[in-house]
Amino acid sequence: MEGLFVILPPLFAFLVIAFWGRRMGDFPSGIVAVLGGFFSFLFSAYMVAVSLEGAVHLSLYNFLPLRDYNLSFGLFFDPLSSITSAVVTFVATLIFL
Repeated sequence: MEGLFVILPPLFAFLVIAFWGRRMGDFPSGIVAVLGGFFSFLFSAYMVAVSLEGAVHLSLYNFLPLRDYNLSFGLFFDPLSSITSAVVTFVATLIFL
């Protein structure tokens, strides 16, 4: 479930800016965007520490349950994908600044 927290802060920041961005103004909207990216980076850094112990698999939704096979949607964090996620979210946060 921890892997889901990596994608939630930017989604929440998008929703806040989309619905209340004009009322908030440019500077507070920028703060919300930077905080969304920063919290996503913090969760990604946490996932690096968790995935060094072993891969984390989170199954979110079953698309096509069959008899012998189950096609599902989920998140998979191994050490390489978690480090990549941390680097990408860190660079994205720096770009927002």
